[in-house]
Amino acid sequence: MKEIITSRQNPRVKEVCGLTEKKKRRQTGLFRLDGIKLFREALIVGVKIETVFLREPASTTVEETVYRAMAEGRLSEEQIVWVSDSVFEKISEEKAPEGVLCVAKQPDCLHRRGNATELIGEIGASERLLLAESLRDAGNLGTILRSCAALGIDRLILSDDCADLYHPKTVRSAMGALFRLPTLTVTENGLSDMIRLLREDGRKVYAAALREDAKEIGSFVLSAGDCFVIGNEGHGLCAETIDACDGTAIIPMREGNESLNAAAAAAICIWETVRA
Repeated sequence: MKEIITSRQNPRVKEVCGLTEKKKRRQTGLFRLDGIKLFREALIVGVKIETVFLREPASTTVEETVYRAMAEGRLSEEQIVWVSDSVFEKISEEKAPEGVLCVAKQPDCLHRRGNATELIGEIGASERLLLAESLRDAGNLGTILRSCAALGIDRLILSDDCADLYHPKTVRSAMGALFRLPTLTVTENGLSDMIRLLREDGRKVYAAALREDAKEIGSFVLSAGDCFVIGNEGHGLCAETIDACDGTAIIPMREGNESLNAAAAAAICIWETVRA
């Protein structure tokens, strides 16, 4: 007989709710992903799923996906936890939950952390890069991950004070790109050391920032390997990061408009990078 968790105080319910907190994610090495699309993406790329929480009754689409995964040996019956509608409402952060939420191991082999000297050797000579500093909005970070994966960036490089890659909003906004796109998080000295090392490797690095000598994107030639640095949503890039770059670049806009959203600006810089 199917066992259904009906108490919101159940230890397993408390554990999955705890994964909304960065500290708990760091301690456990786990993260959560909500919805049928992310569930399917995780299965396709081989993300290690620990537990699948299903709302009782499950939709036909959810049940078919689960039973197919079990038949293919990607899931076992022991990994499935059924919960009441009330409990699922507690654990899900979706406005219209689809009735499936997974707890999975963080794919840390794909998302590496360390200082610039440790990480530079992981970047291939032909890789197309985007750098981002101090992006605090998890939704923006997820959207940028998605744009990078879709448009052809091979690796995203982040400063350590960016939003958490495994924040539920990052995971949701990335729409599966988190499982495919490699990232490097630089843990010391912001991004200036990494920029210096990239320049020593022959790349030109441009800060997306407004300065008197800034060039309009599209008015200068990028070579293969050149890349951009995107800054914080409100304050842009710090002076140290800008000074470490070869120069600054701005996106030409209609007069009277102050700036673009960080994710929109990133998409334009990504497009210019992959065209080079």
